[in-house]
Amino acid sequence: MKRFVHLLIRMILVIAGFLFIFNLPLIVGIGKDSIEIHFKTFWRVVVSDIKFLLQFNDATYLELFKQLDISGSYQYTMTILFVSLVVIIFVAIIASIMIMLAPEKIRNRIKSIVNFFEAVPDLLIIFLFQFFVITLYKATGFKFLRLYGIFDTKPYFIPIITISFLPLFLLLQFLIQRISEEQNQLYVLYVKAKGMGRLRTLLVHMIPNIFSLIILQLRTIIWVLLSNIYLVEYMFNISGFTRQFEKIIYRGGDFATLIACLLMLSLPLMAMEAAGWLISKRVKGKEAVSL
Repeated sequence: MKRFVHLLIRMILVIAGFLFIFNLPLIVGIGKDSIEIHFKTFWRVVVSDIKFLLQFNDATYLELFKQLDISGSYQYTMTILFVSLVVIIFVAIIASIMIMLAPEKIRNRIKSIVNFFEAVPDLLIIFLFQFFVITLYKATGFKFLRLYGIFDTKPYFIPIITISFLPLFLLLQFLIQRISEEQNQLYVLYVKAKGMGRLRTLLVHMIPNIFSLIILQLRTIIWVLLSNIYLVEYMFNISGFTRQFEKIIYRGGDFATLIACLLMLSLPLMAMEAAGWLISKRVKGKEAVSL
């Protein structure tokens, strides 16, 4: 019950934040010789938006949701997000284990490469993938990678690879740093003294021990993925959820429609936060039992 009340308060604060941000331009006005402040106008519009949220009239409420393919575009965008997240987690864990098992000289070189790619701008990666696919098509004449979302087509492979590239190196850098710090812990030195191999130590002890930290880091990864999804859908002309949201803004969508879209975009973050809370609670419970 306490957790439910906490989530309800957070949801109310989030909607209140949306109300404030959306109507903030109404406070400041430009007069003939000075800047004017219009708190009454701001408050009147805020009250009007609150009343609009509280009345569920089928004729006006979320009207643009009925005109646009919101459910299909949202499912498409969330599919790309979910598959990209799975690919990032799997590849980052496997790559981090292989890097930590490599000789020290090779490991240091790979760390430098990871640090370099992690700092590459998002747009540069998108342009490079566009250039690669177009050049490959010109050289071979064989178009086996669908790039643009024209004529209502929905490509998957290139968008997933494109948005996963930088978050993969971000998570890989985090894992390498955490595993390197974990190697100096007493329990690692103890299992090594008992003759346990490096691979088994990583898989059985170190990775499970930092698993809760990985879950917390995934919230940052999802933020990066969401920003990359918007860039990819815009650059590749894909009719995903972010493009539909953009159409709603350009068509002057009502406040309830904008709130609904923003809450739908925040669902992956809420899900990851809930998973992090459950896992951290379970880990703390295990620690309490073991003590």
